[in-house]
Amino acid sequence: MVFGYFWIMAFLLSCNEFVIVVSAASWYFSDKRVPDDDGIPGDAEVWKGFVWIPRYHFGSLALGSLMIAIVWMIRFIFEYIAKKIEDASGGNGFTKCLLCCIRCCLDCFDRFMRYLTRNAYIYMAISSESFCSSALNAFILMLKNSAKFAFVEGFSDVFMFIAKICISVFSTVTSMLILTYTT
Repeated sequence: MVFGYFWIMAFLLSCNEFVIVVSAASWYFSDKRVPDDDGIPGDAEVWKGFVWIPRYHFGSLALGSLMIAIVWMIRFIFEYIAKKIEDASGGNGFTKCLLCCIRCCLDCFDRFMRYLTRNAYIYMAISSESFCSSALNAFILMLKNSAKFAFVEGFSDVFMFIAKICISVFSTVTSMLILTYTT
């Protein structure tokens, strides 16, 4: 049951990432010279991602989310065993250090798998290949352009941090104004 929960959660997150990727790719490859009905050049077609999931990439997203779910299940089992070992060892320093090292390795592997599957979804949305070939091609592409990927990843992390701060501040100020003027 726990593994099914992990797989469903990973699948929903994968579908979410894929819809965002398809939206960004459809905007990037759209014709921006001609304004559309809304007067803004370029279209980001979100619904295209929702249509592509069951039609073309359901199995690929299920395979990618299965890999993530397996990693999450390994981490879950390890945390259960680690809790039992910590209780049995009575605060042994070596045991704590060893468990922390294993946690770090599992966390690094989890981050690597999520990063690889996210880039495989990007490659899947652009090339319409299967998950395995997309993951391999995305990994080779990342190896060839590692400096560019690191720069773009750092740059996007800065913008995501700014966006999170702005959303938090906007929500707080809006809530404060609503509470101030309604009471």
